[in-house]
Amino acid sequence: MKKNFIIAGILAGIALICAVCIAGINMVTSPVIDKNTKKKELETCQSIFEDYDEDKSEEKDVDGKTIIKKVLAKNKSGEELGYLYTVTGKNSYGVITLMVAVKDGNIYQVEFLENGQSFASTVVGHVKENYPSSEDTTIHIGVQPAESETVGSLDSTNGIDTSCGATYGANLVKELVQAALDDAKGVK
Repeated sequence: MKKNFIIAGILAGIALICAVCIAGINMVTSPVIDKNTKKKELETCQSIFEDYDEDKSEEKDVDGKTIIKKVLAKNKSGEELGYLYTVTGKNSYGVITLMVAVKDGNIYQVEFLENGQSFASTVVGHVKENYPSSEDTTIHIGVQPAESETVGSLDSTNGIDTSCGATYGANLVKELVQAALDDAKGVK
């Protein structure tokens, strides 16, 4: 019986040491992760709108469920460049977080901020194969701005291709883009 208490004490001590180590690592890495996330978002905003000015841009209220951030992007002169939506969703394969830019009532650009899908390489391969002008993190849908569907007339995102091995991930991307467009149209 005494031996069981000694073993239990040793195991409790090991668990306590592990908990303290995990908490310590979290305290050290959490600010670094937050800083890197903010840096990536800023770089993405600047890659979408080259004259993007973080200080002049205005963050708008959002529902916080799918749309986690909405920014009215402005340049240094205070001129409006468009809206930047940060949208996120998950399915049984992982999380996807996108930045969706809407400019002049059109889909301007869609960029991945996080692609936690277990078959992410399939999604990237599909994008490269079917959208040759696209990069790993940017989908260029391949329509000229004059041919783009406007936010006011957009009833669906059927023009976005979802036929790939990662259909569930592609459908999630489509739903996230649709959520941003619905917000831009004022649809609740």
